[in-house]
Amino acid sequence: MAHIVVYLQRTPRGLHPGSLVGLCLARDIANERGASVLGLCLGDAGAFDDRVVVEASRAGADQLVFMGPEGIDKLFRRIAPRHVLAPLTPDAEALLGQLTGSLSPCWVDGPLDSDRLAHAIAVIAGSLPWHQTPLQVEPEYEADVTQVKLPEWLDAASAAATDLTRTVEQPPLLYVSSETPDAQTLAALEALGAYASDAAAVAEVDAATVLWLDAKGEGLPQSLSERQASVRVILLAGERELSSAPDPSWALADFVLHGPLAQTVREFNGQAWKLMFA
Repeated sequence: MAHIVVYLQRTPRGLHPGSLVGLCLARDIANERGASVLGLCLGDAGAFDDRVVVEASRAGADQLVFMGPEGIDKLFRRIAPRHVLAPLTPDAEALLGQLTGSLSPCWVDGPLDSDRLAHAIAVIAGSLPWHQTPLQVEPEYEADVTQVKLPEWLDAASAAATDLTRTVEQPPLLYVSSETPDAQTLAALEALGAYASDAAAVAEVDAATVLWLDAKGEGLPQSLSERQASVRVILLAGERELSSAPDPSWALADFVLHGPLAQTVREFNGQAWKLMFA
């Protein structure tokens, strides 16, 4: 059977949205063409990976493998995947670029025409995951999985995940805009509990969800690449027409959403989005 491979990149707040949306897109392609969806994750993060397993299973993975340092290279030589999907991040490009050639950036706001998709895709999440599969996949672990050096934040998160007495607070909700939002958008932001910030302040916080209002298409500043791992950025592009070629700065965002600003902000009050803010 043909395989569609999705790279599962961890963040302190679960799987990267590009990985989750990539899994949903892979699930659609697999259902259409009779393929299987294989989720790949590097290293063993212990109890933290319980969340990875749940989220990957729900978004459509058929198989989930936690791999050692050379595992992905060997796997690609063995199975020659039909498609490879990963979030648009430097980590994914560094890991997969040599195996697949450059990853083609693709903004995904829902199911797409699979006939027009590139072989290797760097996914920009334009929506929440649209699959909610009830079954949970039993993960597999390669023998050398513990030889992968994990980032410091993941070592700490793995240790914290075993502490059943800890309480987890929702990170603060900020918004950044180069101009004062219109009255409807401002009211929606206030109702959501978001408060105004700026790029300099975002760089200083340890954890937050940042709504970046960009109706004029100014893009995201490079300084966001230095933010803490627990800072999630949601770019709100407004109603402007989006180019077929994604803005390079979108690689700095976790989500890029299109639509009227006030309406988009009001949708964040839904339960599904609140889980993304946790």
